Amino acid sequence: MSADDMRELVRLHSDRETALDLEGTLATLVGRPVYEFHPARLRLEGREKVERFYREHFDNFFPLIESHTPVGECWDAQSACMEYDLRLKPPYDSKVYRIMVVLTREGRLLKGERFYVDEELARLMAGASYHDFVAF
Repeated sequence: MSADDMRELVRLHSDRETALDLEGTLATLVGRPVYEFHPARLRLEGREKVERFYREHFDNFFPLIESHTPVGECWDAQSACMEYDLRLKPPYDSKVYRIMVVLTREGRLLKGERFYVDEELARLMAGASYHDFVAF
């Protein structure tokens, strides 16, 4: 895979997320994906737990998003790093949340995502599935 192939894979994943397509999003991931929150060092592993995360994410977090503004990105054949500012709707609209996400691949699928966010945003992003994450 090239950096352009990685861009295409991440674009497909992102498009599926934006469409709230749970099955399509999961289809872009390896069989045992890993999601992490940093600096909290919390990890979520496995298809069932990631599916629960996405259900919460789509149902409860996505409706809160007002807008997102890209800050920067970095690509290579194995990974992607994207940083952006996220604005949420009330009552969270008094703050701009900076988020950085790193995605890596295994073959032609994504291994998962590493989110670099503050704890408040991690809890909002994960909703009830936040308690499925374990310290590492």
